[in-house]
Amino acid sequence: MRLAVQPLRTRKTDMKDPLEAFHSTIIDDIRSAHTPNVWKLPGGELRLPEVFGFCRGVKRALMMAVEAVENSRRNNDTSRLILLGEIIHNPWVNDYFSEHGVKILSAEERRCDRIEKHVKSGDTVIIPAFGVALPIEKRLREIGCRIIDCSCGDVIRLWRWSEKAVAGGYSILIFGRSLHDETVVTKSRLEAAGGKYLVVENLNQVRLFCDMFAGKSDEAFSVFPPHATNAGDIDSFMRLAQVSQTTMLYNDTMKVQAMLKAAFDVRPCASREDLAFQPTVCKATQARQNASVELCKSGCDIVIVVGGFTSSNTRHLYELARQFAPSYLIEDNSAIHNENELLAWNAETSEPAVIKNWLPAMRPLKIGILAGASSPEIVVGRVLTRLAGFLG
Repeated sequence: MRLAVQPLRTRKTDMKDPLEAFHSTIIDDIRSAHTPNVWKLPGGELRLPEVFGFCRGVKRALMMAVEAVENSRRNNDTSRLILLGEIIHNPWVNDYFSEHGVKILSAEERRCDRIEKHVKSGDTVIIPAFGVALPIEKRLREIGCRIIDCSCGDVIRLWRWSEKAVAGGYSILIFGRSLHDETVVTKSRLEAAGGKYLVVENLNQVRLFCDMFAGKSDEAFSVFPPHATNAGDIDSFMRLAQVSQTTMLYNDTMKVQAMLKAAFDVRPCASREDLAFQPTVCKATQARQNASVELCKSGCDIVIVVGGFTSSNTRHLYELARQFAPSYLIEDNSAIHNENELLAWNAETSEPAVIKNWLPAMRPLKIGILAGASSPEIVVGRVLTRLAGFLG
């Protein structure tokens, strides 16, 4: 099947599906093509992985938020809808809710000591998929506003297991990004449970921790930044439980476990019986990582990763793709200025940057398109349409 290059179409709103506004018929056409997930064009092909886009947790969060907006509209409700930060890390999605009258509080506005200036008892407050810090949740209940909790089930399971480990006398080593919304909430839950934690952001930090634990390094524990830990020294982790932010790379999580086991084997008086693991990388994240690797292995000349720059799971897909082909992380179709200029994420500076000569001149050209669990189909569809214009 060959699809004609055409503007993105969106279906008419059907309230039987609250997420209709996030769909793309371009994606539907490609999925149902003679070769599924491949859009064949005169100058090459656009290729999608078997699994991509919204996961179940994101869909649930968005359905709850959309239904809140629709209920407010249908009932002519004059009370405010307030979102405690971004519902997921995707700018298109958050703009969608802003345009539909939802007030999104900034990090400063949702601080525990300031939130009552921005939230009143008659408001409806939406908790994002990442959850909310426990002190803020308690303050909301004191204010008496209506709460719609969109916290992801996998994130909640991470909290519950970690809290149970703390009750069993374990300190928690979190493999994740210390200032990511999900990890910030996890840290608050552990503090409320009276637990000690350390967040290690990459394998180099894990290696440093393991060397310190095994006595191979003279580095002071203070080498870890204050926002990453509430422990005072390495000895706090003689009894250790390890979890991962749900969107981390699964293979890296397995490496973390192997490194910790080796460190416990070396340190005197340490016992593997005092080391516990919970595989908290969510299955949807793992499935998207596996599907993305399979697509990249099958042969792509370049790979375009679509998603928010602050999305952890999307940036990990970008890290995977770079191992196989020239890869670019963009937020939407507007980032594709022309065949010679692209606005993409720069991993070295952690900022967006204009990339020159990004599109190879060779034809036919195979372009892989990956999308994180927080990337809506409508945005992916627009990117596909834009790319199709370059392939004839």
